[in-house]
Amino acid sequence: MLDRIRESSGGVIGFRFDGKLSEGDYATILLPELERAMNEHQKIRILFKIEGFRSWRPGEGWEAFRRWPGLESVDRVAIVGGERWREWMNRFPALFIGFNGVDVRYFPESHQRDAWGWLREGLVRVLLAAE
Repeated sequence: MLDRIRESSGGVIGFRFDGKLSEGDYATILLPELERAMNEHQKIRILFKIEGFRSWRPGEGWEAFRRWPGLESVDRVAIVGGERWREWMNRFPALFIGFNGVDVRYFPESHQRDAWGWLREGLVRVLLAAE
């Protein structure tokens, strides 16, 4: 199951997922939300909060996300999760191959606020510099 997180604002979008992601989650929630943000913001940043993680097998939806043309507008991705997710990221770095120019960082669940801060870092200055 995939939900958009309420703290999302502007070009910083968060998603919470619990259990297994379906192909429909990518097609009906993730990519449409990212497309909407991309149409409104030059750069977008994404937070993935993983709850109740047991295992994950990337499927066609993940591959579609990795090949999504809008990925070039993403410059940061924060992964917030428990220790098992950190182990997966360390064991399978190939999951994020193809995220060229995207800074992907892991944050423990207790540091979710830090993840949001890192994603929003520098955005205010960019807006002020554009005025």
